Amino acid sequence: MMTVDKYLRRIGYDGSQEPVLATLQAVQKAHLTSVPYENLDLLYRRECSLAVEALYDKIVNRRRGGYCFELNGLFAWLLRQLGFQVTEFFGRWLIGESLAVPKRRHRILRVDLPEGQYLADAGVGRVCPLTPLRLEADAIQEREGVHYRIVAEPVHGWIVQVEADNGYANFYSFTEDPQQAIDFAYPHYYCATHPDSPFLVKTLVHLATPQGRNSVADAFDPETGLKARLFRIGQGEGKVKEFLVRTEAEFQAGLRDYFGIDWKG
Repeated sequence: MMTVDKYLRRIGYDGSQEPVLATLQAVQKAHLTSVPYENLDLLYRRECSLAVEALYDKIVNRRRGGYCFELNGLFAWLLRQLGFQVTEFFGRWLIGESLAVPKRRHRILRVDLPEGQYLADAGVGRVCPLTPLRLEADAIQEREGVHYRIVAEPVHGWIVQVEADNGYANFYSFTEDPQQAIDFAYPHYYCATHPDSPFLVKTLVHLATPQGRNSVADAFDPETGLKARLFRIGQGEGKVKEFLVRTEAEFQAGLRDYFGIDWKG
């Protein structure tokens, strides 16, 4: 049975359920600091359904994570159950992309409130705003010490930007064409099956914590000359513990200890 209360327990949230801005901010932060971004099902070619019942079972019942189509798909369900007005959009992931106009493969949410419209996104596998950004052109918005802004552009529509060393870098973009859940089936199929999909070739595991960001990525092992996995674990005060794991058993143990993922590869 799918219940809001069990979902909120999963993300460690016990505050107000009133559909107001403060609730939206707190629920998104709780989600991003409890549910990891991870592509393990895609990487290991496991079945990966976007049906809300399957997402609830995976993320809430089995305490797994997911990637943007999964995380924001279920997050949209939660917000609607709480009474928020939610519209879903396709996004183009821009940061780190070589193409000026890459394909659309990001799912984001707009939440309409009396204070304005906000972008809610619980499905980003890197440093990102822990609370929603107001959809307002050119306004500088600070989150966790990082500055963001949203600018209008003829081709991309809205571009969310993040402050970088030399100005602002394009993060992701979207146009305000409302999407239904079924519309995400074909980009999800690309991500899950196409040989060019980045989700099929590299390990992506991330989780924001009060001590800093935890992550796992593929790495080269200088001792063996073979592929390994690098864990980077936040220790607080900007300190990070790094270690390589070389076996599947070590990988599984790290996922349990630092991300709460019970995984059998």
